[in-house]
Amino acid sequence: MEMQGLPYGPKARLVLLHLCTEAVRQRSPTVEVADSLSGFMREMGFAVTGGERGTIRQFKEQLHRLAACTMQIGLWDGQSRSSTITMPPFRQLDLWRSSGQDGIAWSKTVQFHQDFYDNLVQHALPVDIRAARAFSGSARKLDLLFWIGYRLRSLQRPLRLSWDTVHKQFGADNASLRSFRQAFKADVAHVKEVFPKLPISLDEAGLQLMPTDPGTLLVPPKPARRKAAAAGRGAV
Repeated sequence: MEMQGLPYGPKARLVLLHLCTEAVRQRSPTVEVADSLSGFMREMGFAVTGGERGTIRQFKEQLHRLAACTMQIGLWDGQSRSSTITMPPFRQLDLWRSSGQDGIAWSKTVQFHQDFYDNLVQHALPVDIRAARAFSGSARKLDLLFWIGYRLRSLQRPLRLSWDTVHKQFGADNASLRSFRQAFKADVAHVKEVFPKLPISLDEAGLQLMPTDPGTLLVPPKPARRKAAAAGRGAV
């Protein structure tokens, strides 16, 4: 069996987002992957390409890394009770080898671990796929999107976080707090370009998030194009 490293980057997050979405939508811990993931890759703006450096191989690698990892999920009832569950996300990963020249071993079905699936169905939060596409090239922007969505579901009063706390939460790839602050400000600015009404702000003390409707994280629909109403006149 091939050794797997830790899942990382935006593709790992997008793969897990897709599989969790399909499991909740189908109400089944077993998800068909081969066709649905290719469609999801296109929806996220990725070309579906084979070969050594193709996107199929990149997504496949992250799927296998996810299958080999173990996760810790912390639960809190909002009052006095909390618990931690340690489990792998998947119970089984079935593979098939494509008939193309690259011969990539691809996943046909994924079966979630039952405990993971039960918690997913019970605690799943809605994510606008169009928003995920807007940030599909950045792991931190995706993390920020998911974190804000989670917080807004239960936020009753303003939330203040110091820069040190924000750095520990989102700054794994930035060694210094100074460089992290610059990068994080740019990330928040991009998120607010997509969601201009999002009540998140940064100052010298850190981050502030105000309570608001979680629907703020829904991408507004594009205005419908007006169809030409004038009919052409025929020649006699």
